Amino acid sequence: MRSVARTLLFGLAMALAAPVAATDESAALLQKELYPKYKKAQAEGKDLGTAGEEFKAGQEAMRNGLQEEALEHFKKAKASWPAE
Repeated sequence: MRSVARTLLFGLAMALAAPVAATDESAALLQKELYPKYKKAQAEGKDLGTAGEEFKAGQEAMRNGLQEEALEHFKKAKASWPAE
């Protein structure tokens, strides 16, 4: 009986923790995707405008542990990224 209760509690805990982990992972994945593009544009002297500002804001939010805010900034950066 105890093993069933432990299993149910563990499952509930994982279900509640999953949305937080997914948000962390998504912000990190977007940062990982955009970082090489950002560095390349920086090396070429390109002005990224809004996309660059949003990327920097996303990085700052990540440093401060604000995962959801970082995710929003990275999404905005990706949407406004200039065509290559």
